[in-house]
Amino acid sequence: MKAYSQDLRDRAIDLHENEEYSKGKISRLLKVGYQTICEWVRRYKKTGDYSSKQHLVKGRKAKFTDKQAILDYIAKNPDADGIEIRNALAPELPMSTFYDTLRRLEITYKKRAKIQTKIRKQQG
Repeated sequence: MKAYSQDLRDRAIDLHENEEYSKGKISRLLKVGYQTICEWVRRYKKTGDYSSKQHLVKGRKAKFTDKQAILDYIAKNPDADGIEIRNALAPELPMSTFYDTLRRLEITYKKRAKIQTKIRKQQG
């Protein structure tokens, strides 16, 4: 649903505060729902802000955002897998959340399988 314009909100508050129109009359005059007018007036009286709250919050807040810490850990521990990185940096996060974090931070890395590493060490 599209938000009402700030100009319309300003007119509604002005009519209520300066012209002393009732909320019901403002609702009918501006063709805006009564509950909407009540909400604008309530927010205006409480905080002074009656602007649109649409698009202020998008999605959930990221639980881990330190990209540089991940890159530093990978640089120091090139053979570390995702579980080791998560355990070192954010042990409280579920693995799925940590993998989502890596994807969101655009961190991709391929590790040699630990078995291949062991075989190479034994051969070398």
